[in-house]
This record gives sequence, C-alpha cells and structure tokens, in this order.
Amino acid sequence: MRITNYVKLTAVSLALGLGLVLGLPATVDAAKLYKWVDEDGNIRYSDRLPANQAKKKHQQLNRQGVIVSTTEDARSDEEIAAEAEAQLRAEQEAAEAARLKAIQDQKDQVLLLTFSSEEELLLSREKRIGDIDSVIGLINKSIVSTQEKLDMLERNANNIYISQGKEVPGGLAQKIEQFTRKIENRNRQLEQKEAEKAKIDQQFEIDLARYRHLKAQE
Repeated sequence: MRITNYVKLTAVSLALGLGLVLGLPATVDAAKLYKWVDEDGNIRYSDRLPANQAKKKHQQLNRQGVIVSTTEDARSDEEIAAEAEAQLRAEQEAAEAARLKAIQDQKDQVLLLTFSSEEELLLSREKRIGDIDSVIGLINKSIVSTQEKLDMLERNANNIYISQGKEVPGGLAQKIEQFTRKIENRNRQLEQKEAEKAKIDQQFEIDLARYRHLKAQE
C-alpha cells in the first residue's frame, strides 16, 4: 500500500514540476501538450493548440515534455504546383533517359553483330571512304571539263563581241550562264561529299571506341 501511494505521489510531483517549467496548468491527466513559435518569435506551450496554429509548424509533447511528433507548415498552392512540376520534369527526364538507353542498346547490338573485329570496322570505313572518293573524282573531272568549255565560250564572247563593243547574242550568253551554274552545282556537290567523308571519319572514331568498350565488357 505504501509503495502504491509513493508511485502516485511521484507521478503527481513530475506533473507539477512540468507544469511549472512549461508555464502550464499542473494537470496530471493532461494527455497532450503543444509547443510552437508565435508571430513574434516567442516559444509557446499549451495543452490546447490555437486554431490559427493548426496549419503552421508545431510539436506535440508527452507529459514528460518529450517531443512525440512534429507538424510542418502547410504547403502553399504555389509550393504544391512547383513540387508537381518538378516531379513531372523528373519523370520526363527519366523517360527520355530510358529512351536513349534503348536506342544505344540497339546500336550496340547492331555494332557487335555487324563486326567481329576492329579490322572489319576499319575495312568498312575504307570502303565507304573509297566509294566517296570515286564520286569526288568524277565531280572534279566534270568541273574541269565544264570549266574548259566555259573558258572557251567566254573567250569567244570577249573576242568577237565585247572587245568590238557589241552585245553578246542571247544564245551565247545563255550557254555561258548554263555552264557557270553547272560549275556552281558541281562545287556544291563536292562540298557535300567532303562533308560526308568527314562525318564518316567522325562516326568511325565513335564506333571504334564503343566497340572496344563493349568487347572489354565481354
């Protein structure tokens, strides 16, 4: 009997002590205590949470003054929208990364199935470059031939007409213009083929590095 009374007395003393420390009513049966910071920056304690504090940051304490839960500030509509936007962006980035990985995996498979060695890769490059060089050679021949014809037409126009102060006939002027345009077109074709060669060389370096990487992982 004395032990039971002692336990009850101790519990009452703790509750009274806590009430004095926190500035709260010393009620032994108080089940909840709240702690928050008011608008002036002061720390407040109470067994009842003010209505205007419900959606603001506060903490719940037990009767021993130990924090048992913390409620953060309620998020604004702007914060919720920003979080949703960030999540959507993250999902889109993840989807794009997965798409690019699938493409790369497919390219890797084709690369390994197409070539059994680095030498085959090199031979493939040389063949493609050789084919383009053949086309470039034909274009250059066409340019030289067309330029010779153009030079002849321009000499005739200058010697027979321009130097005599006469107007170049329409037919001759038209031929000069046609050959001039033909040379311009051939030069554009030549630039395209040179660019194609450069692209093949660049892709070859990429494929070779990737091929070595894949082989090293086997």
